[in-house]
Amino acid sequence: VLRELNSACVVVSRDLKILHANKMARKHFGQTARPTGEMEFTDLPSALGAKVYQVLRTGAGLAPFKYEPEGTPGSIFNVTVTPFRRQDAGLPGSVLLVLDDLTQSEQLRRLEIEAANLRMVKTMADRIAHEVGNAMVPLSTHQQLLAEKYRDPEFRASLDNALAEGVKRVNRLLNQMRFLARDALVTHEPIPLSSLIEEAYQEARKYQPAKAGQLKYENGGKPVFVTGDRAALKHALTEVMINALQANPADPKVGVRLETDPNGAAEAGLSIEVQDNGGGFSPEAMLKGVAPFYTTRNVGLGLGLTVTRKIIETHHGKLELVQAPAGHSGIVRISLPLDSASAEV
Repeated sequence: VLRELNSACVVVSRDLKILHANKMARKHFGQTARPTGEMEFTDLPSALGAKVYQVLRTGAGLAPFKYEPEGTPGSIFNVTVTPFRRQDAGLPGSVLLVLDDLTQSEQLRRLEIEAANLRMVKTMADRIAHEVGNAMVPLSTHQQLLAEKYRDPEFRASLDNALAEGVKRVNRLLNQMRFLARDALVTHEPIPLSSLIEEAYQEARKYQPAKAGQLKYENGGKPVFVTGDRAALKHALTEVMINALQANPADPKVGVRLETDPNGAAEAGLSIEVQDNGGGFSPEAMLKGVAPFYTTRNVGLGLGLTVTRKIIETHHGKLELVQAPAGHSGIVRISLPLDSASAEV
């Protein structure tokens, strides 16, 4: 059976003699210069020989592991080392070493990842070009009329508004790219959550055309502090609140409720629920809401909740879209771990 397998199989006795080596094993490890053509224990790479010796001496099997030969870059094998023992024996009488060649499958997997990354880059480039283009159109139009109409107060007011809108959209885009690229916290400080939520709400209001807006904040009657990167957490909350405000543009309202769960521990875990007053998440939004580039609007990249999830996960937390009955308001829940939040007594 071992002789016919496509995997390299070697059976080694307790005295380190090769009891069997199939064709694939001799191909990978055998010394072609040896007259007999048979394998010896010393033909095995030292990394594999050490594992075989360890199992023979301890009797304990090893979890499968990856092995990359030094002399053949790009080759990779999955290795298992299995002890053979009789029922009444304490230590194994021999060991079976099996190597499965994963080189081709790993190359295919890497090509698939590269192709997926290229598709992602293509989509991102297309969305960024579209978003920056939208921001540039009014700026370009005003620039062409600048020399002719600069003395017109109405034109200057329109130019000021176009500049403000363009800068706002590009800054949001830059912040999304910046936080997507980060894998660690830049700062780590205690932050009063009430002021952070207020700042995030006021920032989100800048992206909401309607003048009206209302924030209802429930903190359970006591100040709550979070520990982390202030700028990152503010951006995460801002993105969630932008979505909440846009859920009902005619009458935008945002409710924020905090809950600290003892969980039987000395410290409290923190849950931040942000609720809008729209019609709730569609089944598609529940599935794709935090996926990159998913959006139901004609503006923006569709990266808001993706960036939020990245920031929250960098803080070892969790982002969830809460399932609600059809027609009910949508809720986004942010959970932070026990060591990232504390309540002031």
